[in-house]
Amino acid sequence: MQWCNNCIRSCPKDKPFCSRSDSLRINVHQLHFGEEPLISGTKGSGTIFFSHCNLRCVFCQNYSISQEGKGKDITPEELYRICKELGSLGAHNINFVTPTPYTHKIIPVMQKLKKEGFKLPFVWNCGGYESVESIKSLKGLVDIYLPDFKYSDDELAVKYSSAPGYFENAKKLIKEMRSQVNDVVDEEQGLMYKGLIIRHLVLPGAVNNSIGVLKAIKEVLGLDVYVSLMSQYYPMHRACEYKDLSRPLTGSEYDEVCRSFEELGFNKGFLQELSSSSDEYIPDFFA
Repeated sequence: MQWCNNCIRSCPKDKPFCSRSDSLRINVHQLHFGEEPLISGTKGSGTIFFSHCNLRCVFCQNYSISQEGKGKDITPEELYRICKELGSLGAHNINFVTPTPYTHKIIPVMQKLKKEGFKLPFVWNCGGYESVESIKSLKGLVDIYLPDFKYSDDELAVKYSSAPGYFENAKKLIKEMRSQVNDVVDEEQGLMYKGLIIRHLVLPGAVNNSIGVLKAIKEVLGLDVYVSLMSQYYPMHRACEYKDLSRPLTGSEYDEVCRSFEELGFNKGFLQELSSSSDEYIPDFFA
């Protein structure tokens, strides 16, 4: 039997937990302006949203794509053309969103583009549950890592994302990512060309989980790292089945995590304003 090593689940290739398509499957590709400023810039990030995911987050805002698999199957040749198209539209980078299930199929496309002299940075926008081996296979291809670091509390990882062993694995991943890329930022243009930005979504009722993530980042990488603290939580998908997740994040909860960010000594990163919640609740970042 053949086993998949794209994430730490190590599923049989013919029965993946993520339910990925045998071919590449994407939902949409577009210029996206809602990423961190160093990624979106002024012209937008060339995002490609892949269908299916190796996590099962009960609060996922994109569950129709990540869990229901809505999208269309494409070939590697079509993915190659999409990357070129996004570049011709002025994208600052090519941003692979939830690419983990298709790592083995995306690598040859990046290799071909790099060999041809394609200049745009590749962004690996992932959930923090990849295998270390999978991330090692991306060395020299991925320019910017944009991983989630969702949990320091493994009970919550299992309860909310069906992700046993998340915490220890995420620490290994960010260490490997940092070993591959140092930050290269054009301050004048406000753009990152190489580097690592670690994302963390603050969940309601889980302040200690967030503070634990920040402490772990400092322990593993020190303070010279970009951290993006997101406040955009909104109860969607199955979130209302869980008491703590059935309400929006409060200002006091987010402020407590932001204070911890500052008290721990972090000074590189992004925060969000906490505004009124809605189904389109994705507030802007600020440095």
